[in-house]
Amino acid sequence: MSALDLIAFDADDTLWHNLIHFDAAERAFGEMFSHLLPPDEGAHALAEAEKRNIAHYGFGVKSFTLSMIETAITISGETVDAATIAKLIKMGRTMLDHEIELLPHVEETLQALHGNHRLLLVTKGDLHHQERKVLASGLAHYFEGVEIVSDKKPETYERICRRHGGKVERTLMAGNSIRSDVLPMIRAGGYGVYVPFDILWDHEHEEVPDDTPRFFAVKDIRGVADVAGKLG
Repeated sequence: MSALDLIAFDADDTLWHNLIHFDAAERAFGEMFSHLLPPDEGAHALAEAEKRNIAHYGFGVKSFTLSMIETAITISGETVDAATIAKLIKMGRTMLDHEIELLPHVEETLQALHGNHRLLLVTKGDLHHQERKVLASGLAHYFEGVEIVSDKKPETYERICRRHGGKVERTLMAGNSIRSDVLPMIRAGGYGVYVPFDILWDHEHEEVPDDTPRFFAVKDIRGVADVAGKLG
């Protein structure tokens, strides 16, 4: 009998590229308003607005687009014109329409685990956009369930485990964010596996835990299967 009831995966920047599109948009925003601020300062103002607005709009491209508009109004002294606002809206729509690009070794890892373990996908963000990405990824058939949540907290993982008939202490969560994927699961009593990615949003930064046997760090997503094997 497996020691794990469930293995859950994050989606964005764990299974497929995501943050590269936000980074590109932030740079484009900085250049667009370089007549008002140096590009890096404009991008920084946008990033700060993003973080402030999480509590109001949540995560995702739609929230990001609203933050671009808000920042444009602020740094322009409320003089930004309608044509520029239209360009920002178009940037947001372009981000929503990006093709899904899987990260290396994702499908082979899911294939290795599928059949021997019950797999879940747990992602936060805009419901409509995340659903579209899951379908476009071609990975949906590997997962027993897909959970799209507004945030990831210990009680989020507890609730998801109960819904899928698993015990949180027998559940493993793998993802690229210590803050969202790893620590909340460990605090709920489960296992957390850190799968690093080249870039990380500042809001998701958190120190790596070093005092718990329920934390694992792997080189890439293939290591999740190795951890699952060690746990039985």
